[in-house]
Amino acid sequence: MKPSDRAALEADLTAVSLAAGDVLFEPDYPVDFVYFPNTAVLSVITVMADGRAVESDTVGCESVVGVLPALGAAVSTGRTLTQIPGSALRLSAARLRAQADASADLRRLLVRHALANLAQAHQSVACNALHGVGQRLCRWLLMSQDRTASEAVDLTQQYLATMVGVQRTTITQALRDLTASGLIRQGRGRIHILDRPGMEARACECYRAVQADLERLIGVSPSA
Repeated sequence: MKPSDRAALEADLTAVSLAAGDVLFEPDYPVDFVYFPNTAVLSVITVMADGRAVESDTVGCESVVGVLPALGAAVSTGRTLTQIPGSALRLSAARLRAQADASADLRRLLVRHALANLAQAHQSVACNALHGVGQRLCRWLLMSQDRTASEAVDLTQQYLATMVGVQRTTITQALRDLTASGLIRQGRGRIHILDRPGMEARACECYRAVQADLERLIGVSPSA
């Protein structure tokens, strides 16, 4: 963001603390605020009528959620919740929209962020259809670690199952396989990544594809 746009918006930013599971947006509901994660990691998920859910986007300090209302969309198209607790900055969607109307540079930046989120959602559709659970789990754990800059990811198996879109028993077996291979260590809702190169080798191509899209569209890679 250009310094002039940052200066114009800075006074309206509010620091917030987000707890795991906090729901920020629901489908078809108006979006009043946009969120810029700092240490928090957010997920955009699609929930089926029977309660099953799958993630389409993981967003951390590299991007923003709720950006489409700043470009004219009135409501959210998915459920956005806190995947990993932490801090974020919150801004009125109307305030961001007003600044975007006044700044062509900011509008172009918001479009690039929206495209990056859309590209990740497209990649997730292909990933869920074509790649195995173990590959997808490695990709997801790597993306979460990238956005926390920590060797450990604080997540339960049930939450992992929701994010990957499979039954908990399936995730349990996939985690056992990674543990037996010496790639991770598990303990009380926390997963330690012990062998990152090994995890990257086990992950599907979608991990690198999403990173490349972020670098190309917004010039940021969480793993950099």
